[in-house]
Amino acid sequence: MLTGCTVMTDLGESSDEVLDRSVLASLRELQEEGEPDIVAEVGDLFLKHAPDKIVAIIKAASEGNAKALEVAAHSLKSSSSYIGALKLSALSKELEFMGRSGALAGSVEKAAIVETEFKRVKLALEAEIGK
Repeated sequence: MLTGCTVMTDLGESSDEVLDRSVLASLRELQEEGEPDIVAEVGDLFLKHAPDKIVAIIKAASEGNAKALEVAAHSLKSSSSYIGALKLSALSKELEFMGRSGALAGSVEKAAIVETEFKRVKLALEAEIGK
């Protein structure tokens, strides 16, 4: 584990810019002695499930399915916030609102931005948990 280290992602940014260290520190405070690394466990779950959420967001945006966009974006918003990917969470919140309001103009482009941000988060999180 690379606790407290700054790692450069393949996109030339430090992991500190992609993941909020205070969120990760709060997670680590929940760590119990002798238990598996909580950040690694939560990070692994995020990395396992987030790609399906990204696919659902892209599909919903491209099909103009407001409800599906709202649901998928809400789910990604919550899980990305939990692991400290606050920019990804904020972008997901924007898509969630677009879906809820039915105002889908620009949602395809915003979904592409979410996909790019997820790639940044994935690299930073993998570096954080030592994958």
